[in-house]
Amino acid sequence: MNSVLRELVELGGGLVTLGAARQVVPSWTLESACRNGELVRVLPEVFVAAHLVGGRPGAPALSRLDPALGHRAALAWAGGRGALSHLSALGAWGLRPPAVGDLVHLSTPTSANLRTRPGVVVHRRRGLLIAPPHVVVRQGLTVTRLEHALVDSWPALPPAERRAPVIRAVNEWLTTPERLGVALDSAPRLTDRAAFRTLLTRLADGCRSPLEIWGHEHVFTGPGMPVFR
Repeated sequence: MNSVLRELVELGGGLVTLGAARQVVPSWTLESACRNGELVRVLPEVFVAAHLVGGRPGAPALSRLDPALGHRAALAWAGGRGALSHLSALGAWGLRPPAVGDLVHLSTPTSANLRTRPGVVVHRRRGLLIAPPHVVVRQGLTVTRLEHALVDSWPALPPAERRAPVIRAVNEWLTTPERLGVALDSAPRLTDRAAFRTLLTRLADGCRSPLEIWGHEHVFTGPGMPVFR
């Protein structure tokens, strides 16, 4: 690989975009690195060092990257027009560990000219701005606000796994049941929305674990019980 291009890739943590490469080397240098198997195109105009592409052969190149690199690649492709959202945002918030092979979720304004591609799902959201307070930066990544990430991720998780990130987010003081309720109000067609609302009610009552919720609903109820706080 051309030494200048190699240094640029290393500075990018194994990632380089066509726009950045063109500023320091001719286009044919990048094309040559791809032909020689030194770089792999994972998204339009986004390339990574070939030795970083692992995973299951035959899967989209983006899905064969370490999740942290895959998230950076997707944001580089979006070029400031999108933010990590849904399950990908939960990973950036530290509430759900991402795994190799996971789809990358990006939310974009409706005006953004981005479409779903192998390895990345694009969600177009009316009124979204890729700027505070709509998005924040976590671990160097542009992500949607935690409340919306939790609401968006609710139907994407198996029913048995839906409550855990919500409970943890409240327990760790990352958000509140009230703020989550506001985000839930903006998703009237959410799958199993009533269960989410019930969970928020239990958290607002002071429950802080599935066991406490179960006790609240099945043990500390009935005739003669005092009002618990």
